[in-house]
Amino acid sequence: MSPELLWGLGTVVLFAALIWGVVQYSTRNRANDRITEKATHEMYEHPESYPERRESLKKEVRPS
Repeated sequence: MSPELLWGLGTVVLFAALIWGVVQYSTRNRANDRITEKATHEMYEHPESYPERRESLKKEVRPS
């Protein structure tokens, strides 16, 4: 394979990854950010009780 072909292929892959990231970011549900923060705090502050608390946090998640 020539370096020019690899350069073009790398450019296409990078562009596809960039588009995928933008789509993922723009379609996320911002209403779940507060729940994510609560879950992260719970996981780091109380790792032994997190599995029990995790189920109640899952119920608070709003579908996108």
